[in-house]
Amino acid sequence: MSKIAISCDTTAALSKEQIKELGIFVLPLNVIVDDKEYHDTVDINPEMLAKMMRGGSSIKTSTPSPVEVYDFFDKIFAKGYEKIIHFTISSKLSSIYNMFTLLCKEKYGDKVIIVDALSVCTYMGATVQHAVKLNNAGVAPEEIAKECIARQGCENIYFIPESLTYLKRGGRISPAAAAFGNLLGIKPVLRFNKGAIEKETTTRSVKQFLPNIVANFKSKNYDPKKWDIHIVIFDCPTIANLVNESMKENFPEYKIIVSPISINVCAHCGPGTIGIGFTLKD
Repeated sequence: MSKIAISCDTTAALSKEQIKELGIFVLPLNVIVDDKEYHDTVDINPEMLAKMMRGGSSIKTSTPSPVEVYDFFDKIFAKGYEKIIHFTISSKLSSIYNMFTLLCKEKYGDKVIIVDALSVCTYMGATVQHAVKLNNAGVAPEEIAKECIARQGCENIYFIPESLTYLKRGGRISPAAAAFGNLLGIKPVLRFNKGAIEKETTTRSVKQFLPNIVANFKSKNYDPKKWDIHIVIFDCPTIANLVNESMKENFPEYKIIVSPISINVCAHCGPGTIGIGFTLKD
């Protein structure tokens, strides 16, 4: 039987403990702060990034270099693996999927299967964990990829940033719209739809909009045996507690997972952001 490796990038926001337990390989993505490059989980974490962003630092993200990509996969193959299934951040938010597909096809042929998770954060992480379960059960690599692709776009997720400032810096909205929205204290309510982030409406506060989210979730009648609630956060402990308590009260039969937003997503949404959503169990 072939020795198959499962890998992903740090968008999946899996903890070091989870990574070790799952036996997977994770490529740290980078963020550039005031022209200095940092690598997620290596020399920067969300707490450090939040402090930098609130201090007015210039934040950018960039894709890994071809050298970093080849080095990452070469080291996995050097451990005796014959094939790799690698999951990337949604192709609708980054060029990483297309880049990895081209680079790996050229050097590795069909020995590396690149799968577009069409997701982010622990919603993506759940798919990676599902792939590990299938791999441990002896499912063929091509079938693992096929089944994980079938999960694409299954999530029902809301993201609410603290302000419009960082969406403006990332080119998501105009400077004028950001200035006007911030002046009025308006927060955007974003939906994660099939791998892309779309603006749904605005709200004065997370607390004000939370009943709408609860109502939407309840209308879907998710089976608690098949679905989990994930709350992802970036520097918003008070709001996180509020949302967590609301989810526990309204959905007591569901497993609730709270985890940080990945660095490369934090860089665009900004500190004070919270995400709430249902995703299929791993």
